Amino acid sequence: MASVKAVSDVSLAINRGETVGLVGESGCGKSTLGRCVLRLIEPTSGQVLFNGQDVTHMPAEELRRLRRKMQIIFQDPYASLNPRMTVGDIIGEPLEIHNLCIGERPQRIRKLLDLCGLRAEAADRYPHEFSGGQRQRICIARALAVEPEFIVCDEPVSALDVSIQSQILNLMMDLQDEFQLTYLFISHDLKVIEHVSDKVVVMYLGKVVEQADATRIYTSPQHPYTQALLSAIPIADPKFKKDRVILQGDVPSPINPPPGCFFHPRCPNMRESCKSAFPALEMQGKSEHFAACYFAGEPIVKK
Repeated sequence: MASVKAVSDVSLAINRGETVGLVGESGCGKSTLGRCVLRLIEPTSGQVLFNGQDVTHMPAEELRRLRRKMQIIFQDPYASLNPRMTVGDIIGEPLEIHNLCIGERPQRIRKLLDLCGLRAEAADRYPHEFSGGQRQRICIARALAVEPEFIVCDEPVSALDVSIQSQILNLMMDLQDEFQLTYLFISHDLKVIEHVSDKVVVMYLGKVVEQADATRIYTSPQHPYTQALLSAIPIADPKFKKDRVILQGDVPSPINPPPGCFFHPRCPNMRESCKSAFPALEMQGKSEHFAACYFAGEPIVKK
């Protein structure tokens, strides 16, 4: 029976108060990784450490208490809200589950709505009565209800109009500063990742191919896949001619990945050695810049 390694040999660290951007094409394992971190999906091997505690082997009752500190904001703000519950009940549900703010829940709900840019009367309405941006604000308020330390943001603005995206991103950054939140921010949009991230991790077909602080990734990408992704970022100036890298072919099937480097069938810089084994994620130079490529840092060869 065929099996899929949705995430394989991935290792990353997120420091308190920072945002790590996780980027890659659809199907590369970004959301799976985020949900494994929270144990919404059970990992088959490895460890997830949160404040030194191994989440993967934590007993159910202990994990339930830890849920207060680890939350998630989903991609689709409508699908993640119960249409039969009022906004007040949706935000108040985690408070009830964790026995918080007893006797003061209505006040807490109003405060959360205000923090997220919604009026108090929104508590008595239902999700379908709100726009997409407003619904995502409700999702953010729900995630904040239990005062978490760490939030997985699973493409939280990809379903929104561009004009609304910036409002939600600015709100999330303001809340991060106010409450010292830590984000794992998942997106396929490199402009969004650049705007919010301190560090960037690039995934391809379940593996990390590059990671570094955001400045290094955007100014000196080492992996040809990262270079190709960055070349696809649109430029607002129509007079500016960008040197675009077009990748040939489709992403290989994760059920039957290619031998060697998974990226080699699409890589403009591919050599025969790329077919032998997947390259290790190694530091480039003396900086904390890692890339999994035998020929990291080489400019892409135009064919």
